[in-house]
Amino acid sequence: MVKVFYLSSLRERAGKSFLSIGFIQKLKKAGKKFAYFKPIGVPIAAFTNKADPDVGFILNTVYKTDHPYDLISPVSIPDAYYVDLVDAGKKDEYLQKIKSAYDELTKDVDYVVIEGNPSIRKFVRTGIDDVSIAQNLGIKELIYVSVESTDRCIDNFFFTKNYFDYRKIGILGIIFNKIEFEYIARIKEITADHITRYNIPVLGIIEKSVELFSPRVNEIIEQIGGELINDAASSGLNNLVETFLIGAMNAQAAIKYLRQVKKAAFITGGDRTDLAMAALDQDVSTLILTGFIQPDLGVITAANEKGIPIILSPSDTYTTMRNLERLRPGIQEDEMEKVLNLIENEIDWDILL
Repeated sequence: MVKVFYLSSLRERAGKSFLSIGFIQKLKKAGKKFAYFKPIGVPIAAFTNKADPDVGFILNTVYKTDHPYDLISPVSIPDAYYVDLVDAGKKDEYLQKIKSAYDELTKDVDYVVIEGNPSIRKFVRTGIDDVSIAQNLGIKELIYVSVESTDRCIDNFFFTKNYFDYRKIGILGIIFNKIEFEYIARIKEITADHITRYNIPVLGIIEKSVELFSPRVNEIIEQIGGELINDAASSGLNNLVETFLIGAMNAQAAIKYLRQVKKAAFITGGDRTDLAMAALDQDVSTLILTGFIQPDLGVITAANEKGIPIILSPSDTYTTMRNLERLRPGIQEDEMEKVLNLIENEIDWDILL
């Protein structure tokens, strides 16, 4: 019988793709026969290629297979305007597609890693949510992924547990993912009284990795629709960005804030030469100049000397920041070994395998 690792979460952006990549690598290293499955893929937009970029990345890196894309991810529903695009009449059609693909995919494997919907609430209205899909596939338990680095994680866990109990679905275990370092001790403290006493194992506590969960400059360009204007610093497109800082003060004040951060993306207007030059003397990964205003030649020269990419944003500062707030950094190909090490060391595989 196939053992199922169905990753689900109450909150979106819980790192299910990251965990899928780690699980796949661990199963591969252990010599297990396995499959990866994402029942409902999420393409970038309603009218683009239907492929989910996370699924595409996994297929191109850790899970190279002869199976067609539609078998790995049989249903495609874009996030934008999805309420208008999906109605309850599609439920049976989608569930049948998912069931047929799942049955074919799991014929000759012992394990399957299933990457769930963005959250367990998604698609409840139309009956193609994670719980409904699991029940349709005959799956009895889901893995719950929690990402809160506050005591709120317990309330959210029990909300989910009560909801699962009502829907007659079990919890195989809980993974605390992307947890701030200073909160890890607290999670260990409250686990005994609030989780394991209900015979629900904690499968792992994974610290938030700045390196793995921070965006690269090239991801920022794509997110804001920006343009690199100094090709001489294109090697810096792979720079990590740990924080964003808006320059809307004088240069002296900006330096004070810049000294408190590292690997920053400094956002200011292209006409603020003083701020741009001040930033270039500090630990910045990129300059983002808003309003599509070309900077002074001296700024470009200084950035080239330091290998710091300059991005022109077509939007104003406020809109640029709003776009950056929606950024979902992805795992890069050169980070696969780090992902595997984290998953191997922090997940209790004695429980799972």
